[in-house]
Amino acid sequence: MSRVRKYMIRTMNSVSPDDSIDKVIKIMYKSELSVLPVVDHQNIFIGTIYSNNILKNIIPESFGFIDSSRLFYEVNEAVENLKYVKDEKVEKYMSKNRDAVRESSNMKKIAEMMLENKESLLFVVNDKGYLRGFIERSQLLHYLLDEASKDE
Repeated sequence: MSRVRKYMIRTMNSVSPDDSIDKVIKIMYKSELSVLPVVDHQNIFIGTIYSNNILKNIIPESFGFIDSSRLFYEVNEAVENLKYVKDEKVEKYMSKNRDAVRESSNMKKIAEMMLENKESLLFVVNDKGYLRGFIERSQLLHYLLDEASKDE
C-alpha cells in the first residue's frame, strides 16, 4: 500500500498569521503557488491563505465578468486597494482549520479525495499536526502511473 510520504513534496514555503500580505504575495510569486500553508510558531498547520482571498478583497468584481470598458478602472482600483491591504496580517485573510492529509495516509484514498473534490493541492502533516509538505496533481499522476505499471 502506497503512502502519501512516498509522493509528497517536502520542500515548501509557509507563512505565519502575523506575516503581512505583502510577504505572502512575494512568496507566492517566487514559489509559483497560489496557496500557502499557514503555520504557528512551532510549525503546526493552522490554515491556508489563497491568492483569491486577497484578490476578492481588492477587486470587488473579481469573480464576475468585468466589462472591458471598466477593466482599466478595476486594475487601478486594485492597485489602490492593495496599498491598504498589503500591510495587513495573514490572519485576516486566511482560511482556518483547513483539513490537511497525514503523511501516513493511503495514496488511493488521497487520489479519490483529490479527484472527487477537484483539489489541486493538499498540505501534508504528521500525526502531531506539524507541516511536512504538500501533494499536488503531478504527484497524483506519478502515483497513478506507478499503479498502472503494477498491472503490466
